[in-house]
Amino acid sequence: MNWRVTIPMSAAVLVIWLLGAAVTKYDLAQMAYLAPVAVVVVGATIGIVMLWVKIIRQSREDRRKRG
Repeated sequence: MNWRVTIPMSAAVLVIWLLGAAVTKYDLAQMAYLAPVAVVVVGATIGIVMLWVKIIRQSREDRRKRG
């Protein structure tokens, strides 16, 4: 087991779980059931943002090279 990955990922899941319970109407027990869904949603959102940042950066770089 790689502790350099396990510890930060466990912390991220814990933060998502606690913030999800604080922001939504669900208590900690209910949010524990929804935590896997919340982790997937947060991960997908971060992935989409990173993709668009990459696209915008490449587009700007291509414009500078052309003009």
